[in-house]
Formats: sequence, structure tokens, C-alpha cells
Amino acid sequence: MGVRIRKPYCAGTWYSDNPKILSNELDEYLSRSKKEKLDVKAVIVPHAGYAYSGQTAAHSFKQISPETEKVFVLGTAHRFPLKGANITDYDYYSSPLGNVKVSDEIKNILKENNIVSIEEADYGEHSIEIEIPFLQRVLKNFSLIPIIVGKVEPNDFSVLLEKYVDEKSIIVASVDLSHFHIYDEAKKLDDYSINCILNLNAEGIKTAEIDSPYAIMALIELAKRKNWKAKLLDYKNSGDIIKDKESVVGYSSIVFYEPEVKLFTGEDKKYMEKLAKETVETFVKEGKKLFVENPPENLKKKLACFVTIKDNIDLRGCIGTIEPVGNLFDSIIDNAISASSRDYRFEPITENELPDLNYEVSVLTEPEDLKYKNENDLLEKIIDKGVILEKYGHRAVYLPQVWEHFSSPEDFLSSLCRKAGLQSGEWRGKEMNFYVFDLC
Repeated sequence: MGVRIRKPYCAGTWYSDNPKILSNELDEYLSRSKKEKLDVKAVIVPHAGYAYSGQTAAHSFKQISPETEKVFVLGTAHRFPLKGANITDYDYYSSPLGNVKVSDEIKNILKENNIVSIEEADYGEHSIEIEIPFLQRVLKNFSLIPIIVGKVEPNDFSVLLEKYVDEKSIIVASVDLSHFHIYDEAKKLDDYSINCILNLNAEGIKTAEIDSPYAIMALIELAKRKNWKAKLLDYKNSGDIIKDKESVVGYSSIVFYEPEVKLFTGEDKKYMEKLAKETVETFVKEGKKLFVENPPENLKKKLACFVTIKDNIDLRGCIGTIEPVGNLFDSIIDNAISASSRDYRFEPITENELPDLNYEVSVLTEPEDLKYKNENDLLEKIIDKGVILEKYGHRAVYLPQVWEHFSSPEDFLSSLCRKAGLQSGEWRGKEMNFYVFDLC
């Protein structure tokens, strides 16, 4: 038997069959999508024509690591009453951008229970095909495992996926949401489906209007075992794209990611807060610096921190450093003393106040010089980050938790400018430098 190539059905209709036009269109969608700092393991993308859902899909495809070597694409059986999960034995999938090799692993997967190979299940089916050009724009060298998911037992199928997924893999679930409802009704149906996914509620998907429920239930079961989290990046329906709001189709971009392992546990944070409290009380009552004979090992790391002191209502002091100054243990003690007695905005804390004070220790990642293309790009990239602003010797910093006091990134930056002794709108100037950081 010769080389078997799966030809595209939708090129020239659902998306351009001209390689240059197609590449430019995909690159434009991707350029308008934000790259999240997440360790993404699986994505949900729509599969309508690019004019309808291309931008929504791009938000998920933007998150795929360029180091990915193997892509599982879970398609939908639109035209065939499929029982099981179907793999048609092709050697390559073709698109206007070239051929993609099908992984040699399908030979083993085809031997698994509930895996079938029925060519008719793929006749005229677009749900896998339409994701191929996007993958070709975000990855250089990868192999494909294309599976059309019919009626399967979700947990069993999730176990099968887990058997073959590795650190160089990504799962792409090709799924549209509700179909052919009026706009407001579609929104309600889609909100329910999205909330089930975000809350890893596989049982709830059974009553959701979603066109690949078994694939999504399996993905949720896998996410629960792997301790992945889900995040919505974008939602639209066709009524947001064209004027017709009487009969719409819903599209979502959702990622499943492995949460970053925190440097410090909840117990560590309680210890740091207790250390700050005892430091301040010792200094205020006795005028002495707290001495601890055997500080914990993980507080001997060289890290920067801030110590924030509040009474029941208001801020009473906040002092810290952006760059590390010695080990974290000593920095907490030094900054706690400074916050209680050397914050120029407040009078030094008195002994009578001590019973009513609360303490917070914020340990910082190393600040990164923020590069951005334009004002909108800047505003997107600072959200929920700690921000340092510099211009002509003026400098100010806000910690990430300060965001809770602002309703927009513009207000956040305007306030930060004023804190630095600048005019509110000066953050828009080209001479301004920004640095961002997170909490450990």
C-alpha cells in the first residue's frame, strides 16, 4: 500500500486554500492573542470557519509550547453515529501549508479497547482538519494523533489518553458549544457548559449542549487525576461576529494547565507572618532586634520581600526591597522593623496599637523588564502583576495585591505615576520604563 494522505475537505471554503493568505490570516489572529504564563497541557478550541471562530481559537493555540512534539486532536463525529473513538489509518494529514506526519504510535493505540477505524466516520468531517493549519503555524516539528471521539466511557478514554500523553504532548479538543439558538439563550447554555468545564464537573457535561461531550468529559477526568486547572481565555458566538443573532453557534477557548509549584507552603507563610509580628512587638516593646537561633532552611534563600502592616481598617506601614538584600529571613526582620518605624507616611507604631495589627509578608520574584508593542499590549501584560515604574529618576512600585483597589489597568498606572511624583497620564510616554514581578 502506498502513502495514505488525508486531503483537506474545507480548504477554499472554511479557510483559504492559498498558503500565503492562510499564513497571514493565522499570524494576524495569533498576534492579537495574549501569551499566558501557564504550563498548558490541553486546550479546547472551536472548529467553525476561521472568519467566525479563528480569533477565539488563536487564544488557545497561542499557549502551546513550541517544544511540543506530539499533538492529540480530539475531533467530533458530526455525520456518523460513532460508537468508540475512531482513528483512520493515514500516514499524513494535508493542508494548504503542507503535510503533517501521523504519529507511529497510532499502531499501538489502534489495539486499545474502544478504538475503531472506520473510514466513513471521517468522510466530510472538518473538526480535526480545521485545527491543522493553526498547529502548523505555532509548531515546527510535530506528529499528529487524530481521534474522532464518538460515544465512549469517559473515564476509560481518559485512562487511554494518559497512557500515551507525555511531557512533549498537547491535547487539542476540537469542540463547538450550543447550536442555533437566539443570542441570549445561547449565552446561558454556553455559560453553563463553560462553568462545568472550569469547575471540572464531568457529570454536568451530560446535560450541556456541546458537540463533543464524551471528549470533554474524558478530558475533565484526566485533568482531575493530573491536578490540572482550567482557565477560560475567550468566548464568543457567531452573533458577536455577524449581525444575525437569531440563530447562533458558541465558541470557546479554554486551557488546562499544571499549576506552578509554589516556593512556599501555607505553613511557611504563617511562619513568616508570625516572624514579622514577633519582630515588631520585640522592637516596639524592648527597642531590640528579634533574635532567632535556628531559622528555617527555606527562609535562608536570597529573595526580596515586603512587609505590610495594617490595623483593623487602614495601612500602618509597608516597607520592602525589589531586589534581594541578604537572605529572606533577615529581610523579613529588617523590613518589619522599617515598616513599623520608618515608613515616612505614618507615625511609628506604638505599644497600644500592637493587639490590633495584622501582618503580611510578600516574597517577590525577580523583576523582568517589560517589553510591549503598544498601549493596549502594555495594559494587558501588567494585569495582576506587581509593577515597577521608572522615569527620569522617579520610581514607584505596587505589589500584585494592590490590584484589588483598582477597576482598570489605566487607573492602576495613573495612581502609580502619582505615587512616583509624576503626572497621572505620564505612563503613556515613551520614556517610561516598566518592570513586572509576581509573588512566590
